[in-house]
Amino acid sequence: MSAHRGRRLALVFAHPDDETYAMGASIARYAHAGVHIALFCATDGAAGKSSDVPVNSQEELAAIRRNELHAAARHLGIRDLTACGHPDTGLTALDPDVLIGDIVRFLRRVQPEVVVTFGPEGAPTGHPDHRAISRAATAAFFLAALPTEYEGSGLPHRAARLYYTTFLPPKPGARLQRLGLPPTARLDARPWERRKREAFMLHATQRVHQATFEELAMTEEEWFALASGVGQGEDVVGDLLEGL
Repeated sequence: MSAHRGRRLALVFAHPDDETYAMGASIARYAHAGVHIALFCATDGAAGKSSDVPVNSQEELAAIRRNELHAAARHLGIRDLTACGHPDTGLTALDPDVLIGDIVRFLRRVQPEVVVTFGPEGAPTGHPDHRAISRAATAAFFLAALPTEYEGSGLPHRAARLYYTTFLPPKPGARLQRLGLPPTARLDARPWERRKREAFMLHATQRVHQATFEELAMTEEEWFALASGVGQGEDVVGDLLEGL
């Protein structure tokens, strides 16, 4: 992993806390190895819960969640954070060109080797914002490389790989039955479990969801599916940057 120092990884998610749920252990792992990690968060999180945190308005909740996101990102080792502040639960109503353009601008500025976003199914919950960000990030992955698209949004950049976060098939009787894409990468999360849980706890307004977080996110491995780009040396690998 030390050979990855200076590499660049871009994460594109919908809500504050998505980064921790989806791949908090892997973020901590790569940050520890010296990888430059940049996070794009599309929404303001204002439609979320506030747990026991006193909140008087959605605007105040959005401000609190932005601060929580910054704290959790620092704890995981994310060096670069772009928080767009689009309306929470509103990505499907947003002009797709606006959201894609935001991500294209982000990718051209960060110039990552690897881009990670949600799978098209929208993670186990299938949240509409998760599905929308997956589609927008997928389009931006390709469009960021074309000089005729989104002119004025930075120099074209072609990332080497696009990965979707994914998960194992649900067990019979599981509360959530949505299927993700078959994993092509499995990253050991166990050495970074404590860091991941601590990052979640920094999203204090979301602690009401801790039982769900423990059930869905605190797994021994974090899984990813290669969606496009440079092929892997094996069917299933243990490193998103392998071979680059």
